[in-house]
Amino acid sequence: MSKMNELAATKVAGLPATLVERMQIDAGKGVSTAQEDNLVPLIYVLQALSPQVNKRNSEYLEGAEPGAIWLRNSPTPIVNGDEGIIFQPCHFSKDWVEWVPRDAGGGFVGRHPACPADAKRQEDPKNPNKVKFVRPNGNEVMETRYHVGFVVTANGPLPYVIPMSSSGHTASKQWMFMMNSKLLANNKKAASFAYLYRLKTKQRTNALGTWFTWDISDEGMVQTVDEYDRGCTLYEAFASGAKQVEAPAKELQTDTEVM
Repeated sequence: MSKMNELAATKVAGLPATLVERMQIDAGKGVSTAQEDNLVPLIYVLQALSPQVNKRNSEYLEGAEPGAIWLRNSPTPIVNGDEGIIFQPCHFSKDWVEWVPRDAGGGFVGRHPACPADAKRQEDPKNPNKVKFVRPNGNEVMETRYHVGFVVTANGPLPYVIPMSSSGHTASKQWMFMMNSKLLANNKKAASFAYLYRLKTKQRTNALGTWFTWDISDEGMVQTVDEYDRGCTLYEAFASGAKQVEAPAKELQTDTEVM
């Protein structure tokens, strides 16, 4: 939003012009720009083993059930997976997440830009199609794809990150194919933040069990300059490193294990 538009919006709110001017002069004061203070929360697809769906668990969330979408830190954290969310994708990246194995206590260790050289490829004895990489310390590393953007809510847009790993790579790659198919009049690819998508969840089943994954469909183009500009701003914040993805919770580890 331009300075003129900001002033106009503030005047509509009924604030005196002198206060608006002071706000412009003091813009940014008291706000941290450090990476560690600008972490964007993750979105989870809840599974049968997620603590949030267990009414006897201290982490239970009202309305949570397998297949629901958990918007961490949101005023309304649980969204029905059949209804889904409207999402404006703004930035994409991927890395390798290191975990302590669940049978050793579980938990997030850190992220790597590439698979660590000392990680050895191992096939899951229960599922030859499922491969994991294990470091000498016993920790496991898994490639994770991150879709950064805004969840469009009735109370305004909220920045979030959607991590996709294991079988979630399929949904991520299909989504990226959809984005790459969006062309402008000059046959150039549109920026990802020029479009909105509906993200629901769907159930999948194989011989090892049942789990929920993403079901993504086109929701059309953004309709205003402000919508486009907010997407571009978030893209630039992640591309520059000014904003970072928050550390995942153990629930994400649970999700990857059932797939």
